[in-house]
Amino acid sequence: MRKAIIYLLAAICFAAFAPTAAQAKDLKGWGVVVMHGKGGKATQMSSVSSALTAAGALVVTPTFSWSNGYRTYSETLDEVAGYIASLRSKGATRIALVGQSLGTNVALGYSAQRGGVAAIVAMAPGHRPELFIGKSKEGLARAKQAVAAGRGNEVGGYPDTNQGREFEIRTTAAAYVSFFDPAGPAVMSRNAAALKGASLLWIVGTGDKSAQEVAHSGKVITVPGGHAETPAAGAKDVVAWLESL
Repeated sequence: MRKAIIYLLAAICFAAFAPTAAQAKDLKGWGVVVMHGKGGKATQMSSVSSALTAAGALVVTPTFSWSNGYRTYSETLDEVAGYIASLRSKGATRIALVGQSLGTNVALGYSAQRGGVAAIVAMAPGHRPELFIGKSKEGLARAKQAVAAGRGNEVGGYPDTNQGREFEIRTTAAAYVSFFDPAGPAVMSRNAAALKGASLLWIVGTGDKSAQEVAHSGKVITVPGGHAETPAAGAKDVVAWLESL
């Protein structure tokens, strides 16, 4: 009898002081697709994915096709949809897209054009076709001409830029038009204004002027550092904000 009482008291103490499932896993039920930037790879978002996983979310951090060129914008959204479907099949009931730079662009585009996402975290937003036109004008005209001639799947060399660095990419004419046309589907400001029911958080670095210019229509958090440092600097903010929803 005495041993039974001791065990009972121990169990009560453990229940009183042990963290509950909700406390230990505040993001349980969330499925999060973590999306790197242009020319990047999954490991560049490891601080964010690790923080989300520790908080109990189901997380995928793939290396996307835009790490080495482009598919069409629609095909890129299909790529995201595949990862979302995988998370839902594993039990996720709410979906968040967390992007950095071009990953933010695609996250906003997905929510605006496809929907079904509960939250978007836009970290160091990048890739603005309307600002690239001075450098992409010749390539864009050439790509549009190819598309008009029925050669949209033809691969060619086209100009690209990333944080002031200019280079050539090889992609199809149709993919180039979809990502670089200022009237096309990749314009962040238009997508941010057309989100289908998703809550929106912007996280921008104090040294990332371009990102500061585009952040609007949602909560904005400023963190130390520049474009590349934003994911590590803002990882805890991502978790805290999702927990608040």
